[in-house]
Amino acid sequence: MNKEKRTSKLSYLIETIMFFTYAFFAVNWIAGSTLTPEIMAHFGIREFSQATLISNAVTLAKIIGNFAAAYVLNKLYPKKSIGLGSIFIVLGSVIAIFAPNFMIFVIGRFIMGFGGALFIVYFSPVVIEYFSPEDRPLINSLNTVCYNVGSILALLLVSPVLRHFNNWKHSLLFFAGISLILFFLWLIFGKDFEITDKTKEKYTLKHGLKEKIAWVMPLSYFGHLTLYMVMLNIFPISNLSPIDPKTISTLFAVGGVVGTVIAVILSKKLKKRVPVIKICTLIFSVTAVFMLRAKSGFLASVLAFSMGVLMYVPLTSFVTISQELPGMNPARLTQIMSIYWAVVYLLETIAFYFVGVLIDKFSYQTGLYFAVILSFSFFIGSFFLPETSEYKNN
Repeated sequence: MNKEKRTSKLSYLIETIMFFTYAFFAVNWIAGSTLTPEIMAHFGIREFSQATLISNAVTLAKIIGNFAAAYVLNKLYPKKSIGLGSIFIVLGSVIAIFAPNFMIFVIGRFIMGFGGALFIVYFSPVVIEYFSPEDRPLINSLNTVCYNVGSILALLLVSPVLRHFNNWKHSLLFFAGISLILFFLWLIFGKDFEITDKTKEKYTLKHGLKEKIAWVMPLSYFGHLTLYMVMLNIFPISNLSPIDPKTISTLFAVGGVVGTVIAVILSKKLKKRVPVIKICTLIFSVTAVFMLRAKSGFLASVLAFSMGVLMYVPLTSFVTISQELPGMNPARLTQIMSIYWAVVYLLETIAFYFVGVLIDKFSYQTGLYFAVILSFSFFIGSFFLPETSEYKNN
């Protein structure tokens, strides 16, 4: 459908709007998480377990939003669907900010998470519609690191903004305002396009569930993602870390950006996708073992940065594979990515829970090593991924 497509200036403008919409979703999300103590105090929440309602609501929002994304796209087409995801991010943020009680705050965060879950699925159909096959690896690289860029922006902006406003509500409202501006930019510049061949029947969830790639991708990636989440959220508080937790988060984020740059370079030089995934995922998991055993602050810093790099280098090849399958179109790709993201988040949530159970029953070390074992799922799954360089027609 898009094999002769050339990349236009409008393509880059649309990508820029979508990129920063999701990056500032990340900023707003991380800002809300960073300000949890202030938010708990505001609502009179004293038990931290009550605050976990937020993460549970978010997990539910992600799974529902991912599954709903393809249905929404089929009904509303791209411009309205992406706009809906964008305005949900803003609306959810505003509801949370002005919530009269904690439960309404949680509902606001749910709506915001739902919008983000819709939005992330729509990156892939936009890429194959607006960008030439030669440019897609670069754009995929940018999209995979989008949340990481948001993390870095949050690290740079949240504290200064909070100091300036001296109020968590005004701080979150500032970031919601940026998201609102990006929503209006999408209304001005966003375009609709055909998501499938008019001569063919609509591609539905029933068709998507029969796609092998829709299952191989999440079953491969969930362990990789679980370890990443564990290293960011549990490892820093495990007393196994010889360096400051914020340093780990920063090094992971910066490593991810560097990994994205490397991924772009490799995608232009290497025709094959799967070997990059195999090599990087194996080294990533092995590096994690050394990270857990590191006693030196310097060594831990190097390993944390390396894990950030290795986390993101294979993702460009991984995401590009589904776009390069024969006969791919936006509708089919949206269904595949919708299932992929929903199953990934579901499996990662279950895995993360069991990591916590092992920590409670045994030790931090047991839970962390379990996460490392799960991370090998990506390496094992890479043997079941198709090598799309074998297809002449992208």
